[in-house]
Amino acid sequence: MRIEEVRDHCFGGHSLHDPFMGGWTPVISAMLDLPEDVTLSGISIAVVREAMETHLSPGSALQLAVTGMNTKRRTEFAAGRVCASEALRGMGLIAEFPLPVRNRLPVWPLGVVGSISHCNTIAVAMTAPKSRYCALGIDVESLLDPDTAQGIQQYVCRDEELDRLERYIPCRSRSLTILFSAKEALYKALFPLVGRFKDFHAAEFVGFEPCSVVLRLTHDWTSCWRAETKIKVRYAWLGQEVISAVCLPRYLDLTKRETHEKFRQWYWRPHGFAAP
Repeated sequence: MRIEEVRDHCFGGHSLHDPFMGGWTPVISAMLDLPEDVTLSGISIAVVREAMETHLSPGSALQLAVTGMNTKRRTEFAAGRVCASEALRGMGLIAEFPLPVRNRLPVWPLGVVGSISHCNTIAVAMTAPKSRYCALGIDVESLLDPDTAQGIQQYVCRDEELDRLERYIPCRSRSLTILFSAKEALYKALFPLVGRFKDFHAAEFVGFEPCSVVLRLTHDWTSCWRAETKIKVRYAWLGQEVISAVCLPRYLDLTKRETHEKFRQWYWRPHGFAAP
């Protein structure tokens, strides 16, 4: 059974078709400047919500996976897994649907790295071959309203970071939404590698290019991911949502001088940033 058939079986044979996100996904991939071997998928939460309400098959793997979740969480979980299956299909891979969970993280097929995110309106997933990438991180956030932005700013960044970004994006809600999302994408990429949670002040904003920000680790996360390491996060706006993405190459091992130099050449010089 093909992966889409396994997925659609969970919805009683109903095919989940989202022409809006289907049309926009290639555009977002280009806006994020994703490498050709990184696959992006997206779907509207509304499309999945309708399918969950009217087509979810009793006793299916998905129905069992969402047992005990409230309606909102069920829909978000399903939407993320649908995106993951589409991204894997884009790589030509067959995988279990929905992906199993271990330690609250999706278990990707052997040889694959991936990341999933959702907000109230859309879900996205990104996958790539593990032979070329050690980690991926993706995040999607809705534009923060001014009151929410003011309430969470102290937890997301220092005043100096926000002031620096507002030189380029003179709107506090948009600037803070970008920083929030970029740091989330970075943490999603690094968490599977470091195995520990970090607060938002574990990385700081230090550089800007159109559609990308540079974050610097403020202290050692592990012996490999040391303080002062800089990582670029790409972002793209889709209406009122911002999508942020991090792709870390497999040969990145900052404990080895030769691979550090490869990282400098591959990641920084083409984009005009000073290497760490």
